[in-house]
Amino acid sequence: MKIPGKIKVLYKEYTVEETANLHDNGGDLYGQIHYLPEKIFLNVDAKEEQKKSTLLHELIHAMDEIYSIGLKEKQVEKLGNAFYMLQKDNPELFEK
Repeated sequence: MKIPGKIKVLYKEYTVEETANLHDNGGDLYGQIHYLPEKIFLNVDAKEEQKKSTLLHELIHAMDEIYSIGLKEKQVEKLGNAFYMLQKDNPELFEK
């Protein structure tokens, strides 16, 4: 899986950026999504596999928001991990 610079979710196009010092209420974050400016931030200090997993997590947040699904954070975490492992265990599913 490659981390692209932009990802479309319905009519929104999110820019993906790596950045340092991602925090929320004092704690470090692996990633963060900002809906209005359509940006996904990944912690530059995270390992590559963590960045990929975090990207999927943030994209689930994006889909949840745009489709008004109403997922709870624990559900987003579990779906993110499940989709990451599906992709990792079956890379041929996503090959061009």
